[in-house]
Amino acid sequence: MLQLALRTLRYRAGLFVAAFLAVFFAAAIMMACGGLIETGTRTAVPPQRLASADVVVAGDQEYHDAGGDSDEPPILPERVHIDAGLADTIAALPGVRETESFVFEGAPPPGTVDAIGVLAEPGVAVSELQERIDANLAAGTVTLVGDERGQAELREAKASGVTVMALAGVFTAFAILVSVFGVASMLGLSVAQRRRDLALLRAVGATPRHLRRLISRETLLLAVVATALAYFPGRFLGEFVFDRLTERGIAAAGLAFRQGWIPTVAAMAMAILAALAGAVGAGRRASRVKPAQALAEVSAEGGPIGRGRVLPAVIALAGGIAMTIVTIAVVSGPLTPATAAPAVILLAIGFAVLAPVLTKVTTFAVQWPVRALGGVTGQLAVLNARGHGGRTAAVLGPVILLTAVSTGMLYVQTTNDEADRRAFAGNLVADAVVSTQDRFDPDLVHRINDLPNVAGASEYVDSVGFIEQPADSSPSNEGWTLQGVTAEGADATTPVQVTTGRLADLHGDTIAIGDEHAKTLGVDVGSTITLRMGDNTTLDVRVAALFTAPDGYDSLLLPADTLAAHTTEAHATRILVKAGEGTDPGRLTADLTEVTSAEDGLTVTGRDVLLQEFNEQKTTANFAIYLMVVMIAGYAAITVVNTLVSSMTARRREFGLQRLAGSTRGQVLRMAAVEAAILAFGGIALGTAAVLGILVPVSLKRLGSVLPAGSPWIYASTAALTVLLTLAATLLPAWRATRGRPAEAALAVE
Repeated sequence: MLQLALRTLRYRAGLFVAAFLAVFFAAAIMMACGGLIETGTRTAVPPQRLASADVVVAGDQEYHDAGGDSDEPPILPERVHIDAGLADTIAALPGVRETESFVFEGAPPPGTVDAIGVLAEPGVAVSELQERIDANLAAGTVTLVGDERGQAELREAKASGVTVMALAGVFTAFAILVSVFGVASMLGLSVAQRRRDLALLRAVGATPRHLRRLISRETLLLAVVATALAYFPGRFLGEFVFDRLTERGIAAAGLAFRQGWIPTVAAMAMAILAALAGAVGAGRRASRVKPAQALAEVSAEGGPIGRGRVLPAVIALAGGIAMTIVTIAVVSGPLTPATAAPAVILLAIGFAVLAPVLTKVTTFAVQWPVRALGGVTGQLAVLNARGHGGRTAAVLGPVILLTAVSTGMLYVQTTNDEADRRAFAGNLVADAVVSTQDRFDPDLVHRINDLPNVAGASEYVDSVGFIEQPADSSPSNEGWTLQGVTAEGADATTPVQVTTGRLADLHGDTIAIGDEHAKTLGVDVGSTITLRMGDNTTLDVRVAALFTAPDGYDSLLLPADTLAAHTTEAHATRILVKAGEGTDPGRLTADLTEVTSAEDGLTVTGRDVLLQEFNEQKTTANFAIYLMVVMIAGYAAITVVNTLVSSMTARRREFGLQRLAGSTRGQVLRMAAVEAAILAFGGIALGTAAVLGILVPVSLKRLGSVLPAGSPWIYASTAALTVLLTLAATLLPAWRATRGRPAEAALAVE
């Protein structure tokens, strides 16, 4: 059977090329995503200053007692130092030739260093030496070998690796869903267009098993070749995406891209399974039909939707609806896209799988205006769309997917960004900022507070920490934001309203927390809380005040000098200033400039610098999302073009017969253009309907508006691109298919 399929290949080269491209691009995208996951998992950082060390001892940047998934511990934001005396202990171990201590940034606390490099004696295995050192290390200290050694130099490497792995995981999940649909759709069309061949085989004695083996073997051969050839493009795509993430600061500079055999084999297996599932599913009916009915049914359309489509459609739509409900009822704030984005993908795929039913609805809805405006050409286009619903549905599905994914993902992100910007601006009460690259004069903040046009001034330090006692869980298990403030200016420079105690009492080891949070912990003013700080040290603090704050403000307030001692920089670099009532911003800036002019390295700016920094951080973080949308939408666009070209090329005989019946070449092309317009506008409308179910609730919840935030050009450009792709992918192959003589085309193989 396989030999028969290969012999007929020259008659259907275009069909096999289209199926090949669908599998090829799907495998390339999955391989790229797999490479990013491996890169994040390995967190390989080739060492620089530590290159000569065989083993590196450094602080553990992971916090293992956060209470969440033990395989994904949160990453501590500050440099975790280690005891400097550990170098002598390690030097006394057997097999150690030499040790050297290193400091890479900031000024570590006395008696600590950033890392210790260990050189093994000749002939001592590195693995054996690492085990000896591990046996003498306390908790919070780790050994690093190979390309892990560079993690000690690059503190951000661990957090960066987790970020890349998380993004790649989302990439992979979405890419698999879209790619599987694209491959199944294309191969389903490929098998459907060969129903005449399959019917003839059944009529001459082929059994259902023969046909299933034929379809599965030729698809397996095609998929193996396509996935093998996708290796180098997939690796190139992975490196390209990783380089873009590095340029934007999402991945730390120094982190190395890695792609081994595991993601490659996994991507190949996924693409091959998707191809087999699509082809076997599409050929199931042809393999089951009785020989006497085969030729009679080859030109007849089947039911509106097969049972093989109902279950995936129900699962996708149910999943999308469930994620929508979770987004509305459970998730809040910046975490909204975490559930809204999967809802977009699932709803889009659900609608796309239902394309056979939606095709009939679309054709029914547009038939009257198309006939009225298109005349005979429009009538033929409507009849073709209705008479070949399976072919039309195979094209409509990818168009729905392209529209829904592009607009839905982008508008979810722009809506969330706008809500976050409003929340940040609402919580920002400072009117001016004094910045330095070094330490402030200890009296500077007090001098600013004494100015007549200043309502309050406070040093600003930020970090992340965890509450260990009483037992507590932070948002997403990633810790609480810690903000360091100056007690005398905290009331004026923070958006909180004190309910118990005073912020003026924030001196020494003290803390102020939200009153609702305090109720959850069972603490009050005067109670003691144990914090795990960002540098992995513990700190017992006394509750000095309780407060209420606007939605989205989840910071814990500590004295600036107390918090700064547990940060990598070890000092504040900013002072936030609130102007007195009725004070002109220009006057405030002038007063601050006069006070700070006596010291070098100080700059005075307005609050706009903080808003700009926030916008830049959002833009950087969102770059990965936009990159993911481009990849997924790009594959969906390739699927649209691939499916349309394959579909139109296979209609050469149909066009030839139509021209023999009296239609001119121009009329045939106009008919194809009308069909493309029905597909494009129908797919855009259905794709829009698919994502409105999540966009409207998200917009209402976050912005209080039915319309999502974001430029209308996002939608307009997506719709225009979809129309152009559909028309181009329809008219160009149709023009080529109608170039020859009608009589020759009428004898062509479908």
